[in-house]
Amino acid sequence: MGREKLEFTNPVILLLGCMTLFVIASCANADSPSLSAVPTQSEATATPPEIDQQIPVEQDISVQESNNEAEVEQKEIIVEEVIPSSRGVSDTTVRIGIIKTGDVFSDIELGVEARISRIDTEDETNARGIEIVQIIDDGGDPQRALEAAQSMANQDVFAIVLASIAADRTVTDYLAEQNIPFFGWGFLEGYCYPNQWGFGFNGCLNGHALDISGASVDEGSLRVSKIFYGRQPTVILVTTSDVAGDAMEATVSKVWGENLVAVVRIPPTQDSDIAESILEGIGNADSDMLWLSIGLGKTLQAKAQLIRAFPGMVVDDVTYLPGILREYETSKELEGGYVFTQFPPQEEYREAATLIATDLENINGPLIYSQAISVGYWSADFLMYLLDQVGEELNTRTFFNVANVQGTVYSPDVSGGPCALMTALVHQDPSGGLALLQVRGGVFRPVVDFDCPDRYWEN
Repeated sequence: MGREKLEFTNPVILLLGCMTLFVIASCANADSPSLSAVPTQSEATATPPEIDQQIPVEQDISVQESNNEAEVEQKEIIVEEVIPSSRGVSDTTVRIGIIKTGDVFSDIELGVEARISRIDTEDETNARGIEIVQIIDDGGDPQRALEAAQSMANQDVFAIVLASIAADRTVTDYLAEQNIPFFGWGFLEGYCYPNQWGFGFNGCLNGHALDISGASVDEGSLRVSKIFYGRQPTVILVTTSDVAGDAMEATVSKVWGENLVAVVRIPPTQDSDIAESILEGIGNADSDMLWLSIGLGKTLQAKAQLIRAFPGMVVDDVTYLPGILREYETSKELEGGYVFTQFPPQEEYREAATLIATDLENINGPLIYSQAISVGYWSADFLMYLLDQVGEELNTRTFFNVANVQGTVYSPDVSGGPCALMTALVHQDPSGGLALLQVRGGVFRPVVDFDCPDRYWEN
């Protein structure tokens, strides 16, 4: 058995697979720790402050003006509560730290370092360099994650790149209390309201599941319609029979409506005969697409048999992992199947992939980059964008004001990069963005290129 196979059977690596799409909704099962169980509505007690939204035409103008005045006043109060601090900031440098779960995000710092390296190779608007003060591996332990956050606060850092599966609300609430902005992949609850110091480069992924007022649901999966000549295909969803499965079913049902023709639920503890159970559950249901959202371990066990038996597409949301196809047996199990990914795929060889590869070359990094490197790269890109927007008068209050009150549109402006997002909405909405790939000839091949939704604030 090859080294890659051992890596992908590690339970923490299985968690990484669970986080690729509809993160909170689809992962809580026997294959991985219970990171993604959906909180009950009582756990999401706070609702976000109102954000500027499009006003319906029929709304009375006087009411609109009154609401806007109240909203501005509310935002001013929030900003005034932020104590202005320039910790970790000098005229030439901004100090940051990295907290990671090493088994999952082993080389995330390479992505951060690669993005930082461009400051030295291009004349960017950022007047300050970025210094990585400390990198801490929390080992997936919530207590160690909290201790790491406390250590970072004592290290006089301005911001943190947070790529941890253990950073629960205790950790993210602590960072918020310290007014330390943190950046990463927005699967953690702390990237969503009521926390306003977490900035996911792809937004808040679970706002809808957390019942956050005004949060939108990610409709990226509808882009598969492109290969059906605009016709929306019919779908059978396979998910787990637990709270996470409930949320996944509710989300897919909301997005796909009547085109979701059947749902098959698999016990999270089931670890054998999974394909047989799925086929039995499908029965005579007819569909264009069979969507597996059951975690990496179960997907690898069942997908090959389902590809042979199911007449339509067999799609999952976890198996786009760099290196996974190097193991021959794994590659054979996935051959012919499809996979959704939230990340711009390297295999598209678009401008974003070229940009990362070039910046990795600056630091003698790898030619093939991992998801962890992508997380680090785009997290650092988002951070550096906001630092540029704040400008010379950088402190915690000016940062909070620009990011959360004034709001600004972050857009990498490169083909195939993450989707644009409005920073004032980053704590409630996902940014969208999705690609569809197929395994053919033992490699991932793009079928639907990574694309982004239209947003009203971009028009």
